[in-house]
Parts: sequence; structure tokens; C-alpha cells
Amino acid sequence: MRRTELLVNSPTRRYLVLLLLAALLSGGLYWYVASSGLAGTADTYSYVSAAYKLQQSGRLLPAAGQAYQWWPPLFILVLRLVGAAEGVRWLNGVCLVGALLAWSTVGYWLLPVRRAWALPLLVALGSPTLVVSKFLWSESLLNVLWASYFLMFLAWLRRGGWRLGLLATILGWLLPLQRIAGAFLLLGVGLGLAWPGTPRLAQPNRRAQMIHFAGVSSGLVLWQLHQSMLGNTLALPQDPYQAVASFGFVMGRWLVPLPAVWLISVPSFCWILLLMGVVRLLWPQQTGRLASIGGWSASWSLLGARLLFGALVSTLILLIGSVLTGRAGAGVHEAERFITALYPPVVLLVLLIWRSQYRWLGSSLLTAWLLYQAVRLGHNVQYLRHVRPIELNYPHPRAFWEQAAKAATRVRPSYRGTPPAVPQWSGAAADAGAAAPARPAVPMQTAEPATPGAAP
Repeated sequence: MRRTELLVNSPTRRYLVLLLLAALLSGGLYWYVASSGLAGTADTYSYVSAAYKLQQSGRLLPAAGQAYQWWPPLFILVLRLVGAAEGVRWLNGVCLVGALLAWSTVGYWLLPVRRAWALPLLVALGSPTLVVSKFLWSESLLNVLWASYFLMFLAWLRRGGWRLGLLATILGWLLPLQRIAGAFLLLGVGLGLAWPGTPRLAQPNRRAQMIHFAGVSSGLVLWQLHQSMLGNTLALPQDPYQAVASFGFVMGRWLVPLPAVWLISVPSFCWILLLMGVVRLLWPQQTGRLASIGGWSASWSLLGARLLFGALVSTLILLIGSVLTGRAGAGVHEAERFITALYPPVVLLVLLIWRSQYRWLGSSLLTAWLLYQAVRLGHNVQYLRHVRPIELNYPHPRAFWEQAAKAATRVRPSYRGTPPAVPQWSGAAADAGAAAPARPAVPMQTAEPATPGAAP
């Protein structure tokens, strides 16, 4: 179908209008939440301190002055370039809306007309992405890099061409340098492409695909060589059952209402079983022969679902492994933050495998899901609006940078999350019906955070 025919196609035109409204909704909600300033946690101090050291010395160093090894370096470099607090706020907003546009385009290619309309709204109303955008964390940049990579990779598989392949490779190369979880996502995409029985639809041949994955892996290899030379020995003690249960609780809450108090009152093994059940529910399968709204065949939808499912499973397994081995913090707040990048793929997978014998029933369930996400988001928006912002007048005042650097040097091996002096606000607290937090007696910029956990 020609591009001009697509533009005058009625379903396409309606989808574009819906996408515009979803982007305005997402951007407006972010502006409302972030207009009071971005918030920070212990990790924020480490990011800021490392960016300041980079500006001052030209070297990537944490506050204590030893070699930098806590996180991959891309976000620190971006923070150094963006500079002022206003720049960081714009960056998070652009990442939020950019990821929405990218995932909605993927949905346009893969989803049939009857289900495609729900994707932009579900992503725009998603609490996970808005919550992380309120904070000076690296997840916002990871989300847009992951969405852009998958969009370009899928376009390259469909159309071929060295330009799309090069762009997909560059975006994939950046993913592990942003967060180690980016490597988990890439591994899953590769496994999905190699899935037995996957339709051989890709334009690039096997050699081109192998060159692509070798290229995207090189960034991770370089960082791991850096890590091995420094001997990163960070290990955080965890409760293994509770750590895994947190992931099940978070993913379950993406689909149905779950009061936060249930995480404690319900045995951990129930949430582990729920996690396994959700993953099994999302197993890709051929659900029909309907072409997508963008004119792609059902075989392409199955291939896209397998790529997303591979990324979901590999990321969950390796993130849980990181938590259990003490390389990442544990708890519901950390789990919700770490797997934020999986929220749009989970929504897409649900819509791809959605089957209802009765159209009215399917529409009713989708509407109920949208209403649930809207209510939860409204809760979180009002809560996040009152979270006290962190002072980030980059690179002034100098006193803040010095205080952040000193605070980040205080190492506490028993660190299990953000210390009480620097509250870790999350959608979980708002979902529990907590009132807006009172302003801390100690100013945020002089609080004493603990050493950050190594977040993948």
C-alpha cells in the first residue's frame, strides 16, 4: 500500500489523531507533575556527583575519587551535556513522549484495527513510565532508547537497507552503555529472532543479522572489560523470596488492581506463581489472520510478539539473577523501577494475544483496563506533584555539588534501598492510598544518602 493511500485511510487517520491526543495527554501530565521540580533519591546524588567530577576533571569518577564502576557511563555523559535542572526536566519529558510515539508506531505495524486504538492510551496512562520521569534517574533515557531500537530493528527486518541497519545497530550499541538491563533486552530480541518456527520474513540475511548483534554487543563487552579490570565486588544482601515476589506483584498490578498491603500479607510464593502465570499468559501465539492497521501480515505480528516475549523473559530472568546475587537492590520500589522498560511490551503482548469470541466483551474488558490505569495514574499524579524536588542548578551552587560528593562517599555495605533521609517515592505508595508526603525536616540537598545499589 502506498504512503499516500495510508494517509487517507480512515483507520490510519483516526489512529494518528488518537496518537496525537495520547502524546498531548502524556506530555500534559508530565508537565503537571514535573513543574514543581524533579525529585531525587540516593542514586541521584551519585549521578550528579559523577557528572560534576567529569566536568571538573574530564574523568569519569564517583565522589570518593576511585574508578567509576557503579553504572554504565552513558547517562552520566548525557547529564554532563544537558547541565541545568531545566535541561534534565526537558530531557525526561522528551524521552517520555518519544517512547510513547515509538511504541505506538510499533503497535500500528503489529496490531489489528480493533485492538490498536488501546495501545497509545494504555501507554500514555501507564504509571510506571510517568513515575520514573519525575525523578532524576536513568530509566527515562533507557525507555526511549529501547523503544527507538525496537522500532528501528523491526523496520530493518521488514525493509532491509544498510541505513536502517546502521541506525538500529547504533541504538542497540547505546542500550548496554545506558543500563546493563539494555543488554538483557538485546539478548531477548536475539533469542526471539532465533525462535524455532519463527517465520523467515526478515529482509536482512543471517550474516547481516549476526553482524548487527555483534555490533550491539561490543558496547557491553567494552564496559565489562572495564568492570573486570576494576574488580567490582559490590554485593547487597537480599531476601530471595521477597525479591522475586516483588517482580510478580509489580507485573500483576500492571494488569489488575492489587493493594500494596497485599505484598506483605500474601505469602511470597503466591506472587512468584503470579509472575510465572503472567509470563505464561503472554506466550506468543497465532491469534488469527487479520492484517495490522498498518497493513502488515499476521506473520509479522507473530514475529514481533516473539521478539518482545524474548526480551521480557530474558530481562526478568537476568534482573532477578542480579538481585539474588546482590548486584541490584531489592524491594517493590526497585522492582517497579527496574522493569519500567517492560511495561509497553507487556501491553503490546496482551493486545497481540487478546482473544474474545464476543466483540462486546473484549471492548468492555479493554475499557475496564483503561479506566483502571487512569484511576491509578490519577492517584500517582497527585502524589508525585507534592514530592519535594531536589536542587539541581547545574553546575551551581557549588555547595550542592560538594555536599552531594561528600554524601555519596559514605559507604554502607548493608544498603537495601534509599535511606529514610532521602525518601524513595514510588507509585506503590500512592496506590496504597498514602497521603502526600510532608516536606523533610532536613533539606533534600543536604540529606545523607547511602551508597547506591548497583542497578542493572
